[in-house]
Amino acid sequence: MNKVVVVLILMFLSANFHKTEAQNQSQVQLAYKYYQAKEYDKALVEFESLYRRSRAQNYLNYMVKCQVELGRFDEAEKMLKKQIRRNKNNLQNYINLGYIFEKQGETDRAEEEYNYVLKNLPPNHNQIIQIANDFLSKRNFEYAEKTFLRGRNLISYPFHLELANIYAYQRKSGQMINEYLDMLAENPESRQIITARLQARMNSNYDENFGNLLKKELIKRIQKNPKRYVYNELLIWYYVQNKDFANAIIQAKAIDRRMKEGGYRLVELGDMAFQNGMYETAKEAYEYVIDRYKGNPFYVRAKLAYLNVLYVEVVKGKITKQDDIENLEKQYREAIDEFGRNATTIRLIMNLAHLQAFYLNKSDEAVSLLRPVINLHDLSPNLKGACKIELADILLLQNKVWEATLEYAQAEKMNKGNAVGYEAAYKRAKLAYFMGDFEWAQAQLDVLKGSTTQLIANDAFRLSLLIKDNTGGADTSNTALKYYARAEMLIEQNKEREALATLDSLEIRFKTNGLIDDVLFLKAKIAKKSGNIELAVANLKKIVENYAFDLLGDDATFELAELYDYRLKNKEEAMKYYKKIIFDYKGSIYVPQARKRFRVLRGDIESLGL
Repeated sequence: MNKVVVVLILMFLSANFHKTEAQNQSQVQLAYKYYQAKEYDKALVEFESLYRRSRAQNYLNYMVKCQVELGRFDEAEKMLKKQIRRNKNNLQNYINLGYIFEKQGETDRAEEEYNYVLKNLPPNHNQIIQIANDFLSKRNFEYAEKTFLRGRNLISYPFHLELANIYAYQRKSGQMINEYLDMLAENPESRQIITARLQARMNSNYDENFGNLLKKELIKRIQKNPKRYVYNELLIWYYVQNKDFANAIIQAKAIDRRMKEGGYRLVELGDMAFQNGMYETAKEAYEYVIDRYKGNPFYVRAKLAYLNVLYVEVVKGKITKQDDIENLEKQYREAIDEFGRNATTIRLIMNLAHLQAFYLNKSDEAVSLLRPVINLHDLSPNLKGACKIELADILLLQNKVWEATLEYAQAEKMNKGNAVGYEAAYKRAKLAYFMGDFEWAQAQLDVLKGSTTQLIANDAFRLSLLIKDNTGGADTSNTALKYYARAEMLIEQNKEREALATLDSLEIRFKTNGLIDDVLFLKAKIAKKSGNIELAVANLKKIVENYAFDLLGDDATFELAELYDYRLKNKEEAMKYYKKIIFDYKGSIYVPQARKRFRVLRGDIESLGL
């Protein structure tokens, strides 16, 4: 019986406890609700009640805030002095008292209380943080700063992040930067935290001059302490954020020469420069590694990347002289002899084959180069498929349509559901389009429009729309589209004269056909390939002026921008058309590239070195 009574009593007490806790929590929420609603009279009553029960400092602080808001300074002062008499060691009450004096304009009396707090600051990390935060809650940044600086002298803890935050509130960029850099010097492992905070500042409207201040301070510290590499690394990071890869490479070379890092940092920067279209800068980074680290793992990567930049420059039309292309072919052959025929060099071999077939009239050599590589035993389906696509492109160049179709089909079959498989399927559909089998081609293209590869999906959409818009009308034999498809195929086969003749026939026979803008685009492509850049520009401008909102509007605009940028070296015109892409074609796939090049040409990226 006694046990039952005890259990019942415990259950009763527990229920009462939970009920009291729930009531208390409800009162806390009510107090804060009144305070946020600026109903300070009601809030004061609730906070007083809570403080009487708990004696929690936080509730006392809010009582002071309420009394200040209500103008009851005398009452607040009396209450705080009473609390101080009870406990002289509670420094928060001195801060609250000073706050009351400050609100009444009694600056001297306020500073007397604040200075008392600083003088009696305990050598305790948590209490220093608490007191500084109390100053911060009253937006008293000056004394929060003084608290941390005095705390720095009292205990062996620097409070770098805390002080940096205070300087951030005050927009004291220089002092904030110094705290971060001092912290980095003392603790290099803090770099990730520091770069995240610096990046947030640079990406905000915090201070337009922030980036320059950071750069100047880093350079100053590097000059003063040349062996403290953390500053060089942070300066590299800064340049990379601004896509100033040229200066990032200067710093990376300095570190590499001292630390003998093997060139890994230069290769990474070269890759970033290449991805941002800064080919000369990328080549400079790769050449540094090639010249110094033969036999090193990064040497192979640098050499392959360097040759790839040259290859891209050929494809983009930056390198056009036959002697230069033949010299590149020689460099490719030497690299293949040096590194062998294997999975590492497969892209190198494919690029060489493409150069030989499409730029040096050596398609038979290209085929002979590719066929043995496809049969390498350690080649993944992905790489084998990519080789088969390149081989099929060359077979199409040789007008071996059936063989090309077979290679595309095999590449697709061994790469179902990946990027290589989608590319092979697209090229197979395009080949059917070339041959006039529009119905089958469109069926395949409609499937590819859902491809996970954006570029393939976009190309499939465009070609499908071209077929749809130009079949099934009054021209039941689809003659105009057959002319156009044949011209496209002739261009793929490097038969530009025949292609132009076919396009001219199309224009004469079908003057009002919806394919005219497509014809102009193909003519521009032919003119560009033959080196007649002015004619290419003229044809593209006709599209921009007369067909701006048709399917090829953004293609023509971006092509114009690149021609002015890379071939005609006309910065102003290039910027004009990059800007047009950014603002007139916001959904275009070219927007990211256009934005990058526009920023470079505008000079957002700094070019000054140390």
